[in-house]
Amino acid sequence: MNDTRAQSSFNVFQYLSGSVAGLNINNNGGDVNVTWRGSNTSFFLDEMGIDAETAGTINMNEVAYIKVFRPPFYGGSGGGAGGAIAIYTRKGNDAKSIPGRGLAFKYLEGYTAIKQFYSPNYDNETTATADLRETLYWNPYIITNHLKHKATIEFYNNDVTKKYRIVLCGMNADGKMTWIEKTVE
Repeated sequence: MNDTRAQSSFNVFQYLSGSVAGLNINNNGGDVNVTWRGSNTSFFLDEMGIDAETAGTINMNEVAYIKVFRPPFYGGSGGGAGGAIAIYTRKGNDAKSIPGRGLAFKYLEGYTAIKQFYSPNYDNETTATADLRETLYWNPYIITNHLKHKATIEFYNNDVTKKYRIVLCGMNADGKMTWIEKTVE
């Protein structure tokens, strides 16, 4: 929306509050009740019916426009006696990331896609150059056996290592983070 008031509003309800005569927005600790002329108002997001709580979570930076249908609104849930509010979001290149007024913001780069870890295959080749790799094995997807909770890994050693530092980090089935570090000779 190219409305300065919309850009300074955090969500749809803050924007609509005081803008639509007769529309009452009551937010009691997260439980939102929106009525118009004493009846519940219907909400639509990109022409799909949503509840008031969902409508309250929509960031105004994602909104292309809002269309207000005064009561009665035929086609709404509950007979439409409370009117309807249709919210349409930005699409494709229309999407903007406009920070709220007075808020600091920073653009963050996303994560790097996983690349195949290089490990030499000494089964089929011999090389005249020394193997001086520091990281001998790396795998982001080690899945354990569901019965024994064990996994087998195989890797080729480099030409100089006698002692191994093993670091295992991940997540268990309950979502608990795991970090194990051991030295093996």
